[in-house]
Amino acid sequence: MSDPDFIDPNKAAGEIVKGAMDSESFKSLFGPMLKNVGMALGDLGDVIRFYSSENLNRLFPKWAQQRDYRPLDAEEFKRVLPLLRDAAMVSDDELQDRWAALLDNTAIAADGVLPSFGQTLSQLTPSEARYLDRVFARVTAPTPYNFGRREGRVDLSYVTLVDIYNPKLRPPSPAEMRIYEDRMSPEQLAAYDEMTNFELMLHDLERLNLIGKQTEYVPGRVGYREIAGEEIQVPGDNGGTIVKYALTQYGVSFILAVRPKQSRAMNE
Repeated sequence: MSDPDFIDPNKAAGEIVKGAMDSESFKSLFGPMLKNVGMALGDLGDVIRFYSSENLNRLFPKWAQQRDYRPLDAEEFKRVLPLLRDAAMVSDDELQDRWAALLDNTAIAADGVLPSFGQTLSQLTPSEARYLDRVFARVTAPTPYNFGRREGRVDLSYVTLVDIYNPKLRPPSPAEMRIYEDRMSPEQLAAYDEMTNFELMLHDLERLNLIGKQTEYVPGRVGYREIAGEEIQVPGDNGGTIVKYALTQYGVSFILAVRPKQSRAMNE
């Protein structure tokens, strides 16, 4: 005997969605788009499927090129299947290139490719992806020094990260903005906003564990001076903290996994 007070959550959710789709606000937001693609007003699921299909139709040729047009076998298909849903949501051309590379590396079970890379890539913006490429190019550039680190794991300062983002960026400080904002030029105001965007991007890359941050304490140094033939201790450098950034191992492996084959060839 069924419980008359029982509410099926799936049915309730469907009724809520249907109610929203019947509202005037829904029609004002989505009506023109639904009509443009020739679909019935109110069927948002059809719209999503339409655009997913369009995205995959653009992605699959890129993926086929990555594979040199080799067909997938059954095991390869099973490995990439969990990624296809997120890949279908991407319409940006640059990000689709990276999805094609990730799908191919996942299919062939390349070393260092994790299932979570798809979730990470689905959260990146095109500008963040390009920035990661520039950071990787900086830390893998030839150098006369042997840092004793794995590839791509060289420490970078905050100033260097800003320089990689935009070497011409010279924003006013927050203190200057609070006092002189009404006297700032449009260029200074734009630079301040751009610096805010950079910090948001850096924090997002930290959140995704692609870039790591480490704070180290550096003790002060004691100085000595010879006076009248005797060594006397004098004040030296003050101690302090140093903040260092570096690509995480997860970040390095992720960058390599989503690099299009053409980009890999140019850097080998």
